[in-house]
Amino acid sequence: MPELDPMESLQVVYAQALVRERARARLTQDQLGQHPAVMVSGKLIGHVENCRRPPTARLSQGIDTALDLNAYFQSLFTHWKKEEGPPSAIYEYADLEINAASLKMYSCQWVTGLLQTPEYAREVFSAGESSDRIDVLVTGRMERQKILDREDPPWVVVHLDEFVIRRIVGSRDIARGQLAHLLELMQRPNVSISVVPDGARVYPVGSFVLLESPEMPNLAYLEAAAGHSLLLQSFAQVRELRIQYDQIAAEALTVADSEKFIREVMEGL
Repeated sequence: MPELDPMESLQVVYAQALVRERARARLTQDQLGQHPAVMVSGKLIGHVENCRRPPTARLSQGIDTALDLNAYFQSLFTHWKKEEGPPSAIYEYADLEINAASLKMYSCQWVTGLLQTPEYAREVFSAGESSDRIDVLVTGRMERQKILDREDPPWVVVHLDEFVIRRIVGSRDIARGQLAHLLELMQRPNVSISVVPDGARVYPVGSFVLLESPEMPNLAYLEAAAGHSLLLQSFAQVRELRIQYDQIAAEALTVADSEKFIREVMEGL
């Protein structure tokens, strides 16, 4: 990878400052990531240090706390955001997802990222991205999925439109592998997956997530095209989505019927 030039952007200045201050504190990437104020993987710290992943407000605050700095990285982030514009909401959401107590998801386009296989994720990311960039995105998505394997995993409830189950992403082999993965996940006590059948009398305009965590008990994440996703924290807005989620749940198949449906579609591929 070519050497980063701090004259190019404030993101490079941020990245190089992080390398310098982490080294001054004699911490590895893993050690900094494991600090209670930070709580991300060492690999993610590495991605920020090489500018493969933008910083976020939460991460900047955590780094300042871990390294005993007075809002230094928070200030760099604020100025970088003014220069480049705010990073995609997915990064802020992913930081909050790490400590989520529950995740309630609805997806009408494809299997939600937290449940994707690497092959399926690669196909989803493939449009308009370089192979190196796709590798980074897939790695990041697989890193996010580690919350399902922690000692106290979140309660995950997912409703997928029938179209998502029937959709061929990449190839029949990839689609079959993804459906098999869903069936495996459904055996976990903390994961519930249901199918919303064609003809259900609910018409959401897009996919969304309701998240509850100690940091943010009232949060919703809306997926949108080209990375222009949104984090909603307004009580009224999140309440509307909770009502819509309940309506979707009322129209979904039971978990047992959903498992049977997914298996039938998988065996027909």
